[in-house]
Amino acid sequence: MMPMSSVFDPIAGRKLQLKVANDEAIAQFTTLLQSGVYLKAKQGCSIGEILCSLPGFTEEYISKNVQTLFLNGLPADDLDQQIFGEIAVIAASAAMPGLAGAIFRKGGVHASLRTATDKGLHSTALEQAITVRVKLFNIIARERGADVLSRGCFVKAAALLKFLQYRERLAAKIIYATSDTEQHNSSQLCDFLESQTNIHLFITSK
Repeated sequence: MMPMSSVFDPIAGRKLQLKVANDEAIAQFTTLLQSGVYLKAKQGCSIGEILCSLPGFTEEYISKNVQTLFLNGLPADDLDQQIFGEIAVIAASAAMPGLAGAIFRKGGVHASLRTATDKGLHSTALEQAITVRVKLFNIIARERGADVLSRGCFVKAAALLKFLQYRERLAAKIIYATSDTEQHNSSQLCDFLESQTNIHLFITSK
């Protein structure tokens, strides 16, 4: 069971909308999600609850397709596992190939080969929100990334800047970039990203 009762709060950051040439360009941006999207959550919320808060994710999709989960660098089997602390990192992917995939697959028969996972509670005050970074990999990013990007997600401005700097051909597919009511050309977009910490990113096509 994946509860849906916790309140998720936005990370502070200015809105940035990128209009790209076509849906294929949006698909190419989904690799950005490997660096993570950010949200705020209540202490004690579950891994499944956080994933379900992302656009395009449902309980059915997560149970069927998300076969490998890491919480703070350690394998996680239980979608109902609660999260406590100031910062948490969740990584989600489809099944990995070979022995590594068999070992790290959630609920797999080789789970006993893993290093033990720390499920202990933290002493963080329960009223303090958790900053959660969710990283999406391989087919999970490709199948759900367009929903996440088009409906909006919070990312690090530096991560997007680096992403674009290493992908000049993809950056050239940006028709226009708008932050709030201000429109940017390519050089102005770089200057804007350098001046920001977090941004509320939307990517849509013509």
